[in-house]
Amino acid sequence: MLKVNNPKTIKQSLIFAAFFIAAGCTSGLNSQEDGSSLTVDASDVELHPYDVNTHKLNKLVCDPMGGGGNPSPQDGLIAELFYLRADQPRFQQVSQYIEEGVKSTQKLFFTDLNIPTRLFNTGFPIQTGGMIQDDSQNDLVEYFALRFKSELRLSEDEMAGEYELALLSDDGSVMKIIDADGVKQVVVNNDANHPTRMGCGDTVFFNHETSYDVEIDYYQGPRYHISLIPMWRRVDQSTVRETECGKLGNSRYFDFNNNSTPQQAYTDMLLRGWRPIAAANWQLPPMAIYNPCVQGTAPKISNFSVLDTREGIVIVSWQTDIPATAQVLVRDAQGNERMTNSDNVLRTQHQIVVSQGIEFGQTYSFQGISISADMGKSLSRVIEEYID
Repeated sequence: MLKVNNPKTIKQSLIFAAFFIAAGCTSGLNSQEDGSSLTVDASDVELHPYDVNTHKLNKLVCDPMGGGGNPSPQDGLIAELFYLRADQPRFQQVSQYIEEGVKSTQKLFFTDLNIPTRLFNTGFPIQTGGMIQDDSQNDLVEYFALRFKSELRLSEDEMAGEYELALLSDDGSVMKIIDADGVKQVVVNNDANHPTRMGCGDTVFFNHETSYDVEIDYYQGPRYHISLIPMWRRVDQSTVRETECGKLGNSRYFDFNNNSTPQQAYTDMLLRGWRPIAAANWQLPPMAIYNPCVQGTAPKISNFSVLDTREGIVIVSWQTDIPATAQVLVRDAQGNERMTNSDNVLRTQHQIVVSQGIEFGQTYSFQGISISADMGKSLSRVIEEYID
């Protein structure tokens, strides 16, 4: 059994999360188009429960590999994305992808990780449309890595005890537990290029008073198959050693040609006590602040309009049927985009002045974005405007 020094208590975790959320929600500080700052008096207006500038929709990916659901604002996993340039060698260790690769500006959130072997050639959709691309504007479907971060804990109906950990993946994956001193301990090593393989690891003690900071590194080598399932089972002295450890094959555990139907090897493992680590076991680390992929009541946008004042200033306005925040996504003719910051005030009448980065003689597209108090999200139609 692996002993982790100073495991975090769940109470500590909740205190840290509450602190960061409160800090983000009550500041009311928002960078404006002219670079100045606006302090919003929370006693006069209703503020959004979270700072919507923390995870902007044009840099946000929600459950990109399917599955998922509707997590609470504090549940799930956050992931960083790294990819290789065309001139780089194709590595066979996940650490090389992360250390040598290009770090994407996108933020990926997952409700859980349960990705049976399947074909993968579509890439990751962004919340505002389109796919994540590499620096050559190619949809990203191979030669990338993901670093997942979360806190692992027992759910209320799970028994305390020793749990054996494993990773079922195609290609390489490594799970680490981070102790209170920041020291990372590898608990599962299933690295290198391979088809779907069962990588077994250490056993770790869990009870309902502790949680563990967990980091999972995963990389996708050459297309076209993908798979990643963190698994565990409660063990005791009578538990028999798992015979599937180290075995591999893209058709061994799931039929990727038939909706990833579980095969005998996988169903037999479930009978021996294995199961995917579920959504209820993942809690976001405090650095994520909140999960922006929560699906609430989407505001209805109407009367969206764009007014060019012919002074290098564009006024964008719209209405929503329920109070919501306001941001504008601006794209130039080359596809470069940026999103304005929000003051996090919930309103039904919205008006934003856009001036920064606007040049005469250029065409821009404008799209309004509103987020309700319970994280429902809406995008307006797109209006193009030639600035003369």
